[in-house]
Amino acid sequence: MLELIQRTRWDQAYHFLASGEPPMIAKLLALNTIFFIFILIRRAKGVRPLSQQGIIQVQGLLLMANFLVLFQSGITQFIGRHI
Repeated sequence: MLELIQRTRWDQAYHFLASGEPPMIAKLLALNTIFFIFILIRRAKGVRPLSQQGIIQVQGLLLMANFLVLFQSGITQFIGRHI
C-alpha cells in the first residue's frame, strides 16, 4: 500500500485539482464545507439524528456532487452533444 502511494504522480493530481476558474479544489472545498455547515446546524438545533439509511443517502449525495464537480467538463460536453 505504501509503495502505491509513493509511486503516485502527485504533480499530475495537483495540476488536475488546480485547473479551472476557480480551481477545482476550491469548488470541492466549498461544496464539502456547505454540507459540513448543514450538519453543524442540525446538531446545534438538536434535531433527531438521521437514521442509518438517511446517513447513507446524504453521503451518496455528497459523493455524487463531488463527482459532478470533478467531471464537470466531460459532463457538459456530453450534455452539449446530446441536446
